[in-house]
Amino acid sequence: MRVALTTVLGYLCAFPLPRLLGIPAAWGVAGLTASAGMAGWAEMLLLRRTLNARIGRTGLPTAFVAKLWAGAGCGAIAAWTVKLLIPPVHPVIAAILVLGPYGMVFFACAFALRVPEVHGVLARFRRPA
Repeated sequence: MRVALTTVLGYLCAFPLPRLLGIPAAWGVAGLTASAGMAGWAEMLLLRRTLNARIGRTGLPTAFVAKLWAGAGCGAIAAWTVKLLIPPVHPVIAAILVLGPYGMVFFACAFALRVPEVHGVLARFRRPA
């Protein structure tokens, strides 16, 4: 299912869609990535539905997912702000400057929102060796 969906969506996103949207054909490559992501989500949803039917409800609590999304959103805002503020630099340096604040803000938000895994990580650093 995933391979077929990726193939069909990949073709549509890579070739006809850029023409229909009036954007350069080179953006079709981004369409390939998007199509693979959409097919992956479709596969995950189908697998989860089957698993739920066999063993009962699976997944994460909504509140937990909301906390993770909130942290990710705050981290993305911080990273985007840094990206806009830094001058043009080598991509590796830019990645360090942008992704570092993303990770720190995400971690801080997850800590503030009391995500249990964050407290587990911090506990490992507090233990004496």
